Amino acid sequence: MYRLGIKDLLQQFSDGSLTCEAYTKRVIQRAQDLKVFNYFVSMNTDRMLKDAQEADARYKNKTNRLLEGIPIAMKDNIDIEGEPTEAGTPGLAGLKPKHTAEVARRLFDAGAIHAGRANMHELAFGVSTYNGHTGPCHNFHNFDYTCGGSSGGSGGAVSADIVPAALGTDTGGSIRIPSSYNGVFGLRPTSGRWPADYGAKMSHVRDSVGPLVRSAVDIAILDGVMTGEQPHEELKPGQIRIGVPRPQFWEGLDAEVEEYAERFLVRLREKGFGIVEVPEVPGSRELLEKYFMVTINQEVIPRLEEYLSYHGHNVTAQSVIDKIASPDVKGYFGYVQENTPTEEEYKKAMAAREEARKNLKTYFEDHRLDCILVPANKIPPPTLRAFEDRNNELLGLITQNDDFGNICNNPSLVIPGGFARRSGVPFGMQIEGYTGSDRRVIAVAVAIEKALNL
Repeated sequence: MYRLGIKDLLQQFSDGSLTCEAYTKRVIQRAQDLKVFNYFVSMNTDRMLKDAQEADARYKNKTNRLLEGIPIAMKDNIDIEGEPTEAGTPGLAGLKPKHTAEVARRLFDAGAIHAGRANMHELAFGVSTYNGHTGPCHNFHNFDYTCGGSSGGSGGAVSADIVPAALGTDTGGSIRIPSSYNGVFGLRPTSGRWPADYGAKMSHVRDSVGPLVRSAVDIAILDGVMTGEQPHEELKPGQIRIGVPRPQFWEGLDAEVEEYAERFLVRLREKGFGIVEVPEVPGSRELLEKYFMVTINQEVIPRLEEYLSYHGHNVTAQSVIDKIASPDVKGYFGYVQENTPTEEEYKKAMAAREEARKNLKTYFEDHRLDCILVPANKIPPPTLRAFEDRNNELLGLITQNDDFGNICNNPSLVIPGGFARRSGVPFGMQIEGYTGSDRRVIAVAVAIEKALNL
């Protein structure tokens, strides 16, 4: 049962070599054994076992569904009827939503088992999952290091082989950073490809919900369940053209990240992938330097107010903000309240975004690219303690290669593989396509995984 992915589990459940109940018991036991890593805030084990028994019965009578018996952890900002959506913050404690979010419902309707609520950076604003309320998540590869964030518990639980899959959310890298820093695969889909109203979110413009898993093949399986589309046809390396935009995205890399990234390119070339050195992505530098925070700063408090109102919670956004436990998140919300962008600033940011998206479409067409390839993060995972003194600096460094995908609404997928020599913590590479090209981006990742035997 060690490190089985979704595809492997479905096969074993189907042929009877493994029961859903036996595997679910193993999930529960491993979560308990690794409790010190703090990946979960809650887990209803009785319900999990009941669902697993029902899944076994479905396999027996041949009525099993597409994800029958697969345990999937849910980030703590995703709504599930009957349990609180707390988003890692005291001000939302005990508040239950009206209904299950569509993104979770589709998984459950396909037979997936709800495998607990995953710890996260408070209110999803941060990259360390150093949460002052629920406690920090610890990297499975080195306890003193961050799991990344804000979906740190989701990434950690998959990396530690507690669950084969977890959902995360991504406003500025919050699926991809934990994927990179935990050594797993993760997809930030085009916004809206997976149902967008997942729960307590920060931004309609930038947010997306997606999977953290053990393989690109498993991403393809989940994307098919979520969208009803068939996976893209298999691509051979020679059919794939990958752009390497060194300006901006390959600048200022940590030495170990740079060494691994260059070696990754060499390996891809050796396997027959088309690797093309391309110029700076038009508008990317200006967008990231001038406008990358404007849309979040404009939206974050209205989105919180909207969420509380929709679910009829008898609390105010201000009361939630007043109770924030993490100093970095407290400081951010205080800054936003005093420095909310003007309507004119917001319009300029959105205009720059639309111009960048238009230029990017032309860029992909002119260079005949399936995707661009960049290091997922410019530095390896820092220690948790480093965030106590250097949070803002580290936040900027870690998100530099992630924000562009959110701003332009590009599908973006992390491929793991690198490890820092001294600490042993992972980091990865990232492929990014143009808006709506998710199926092809996933197919590229499947081809890379297969060719490099990841």
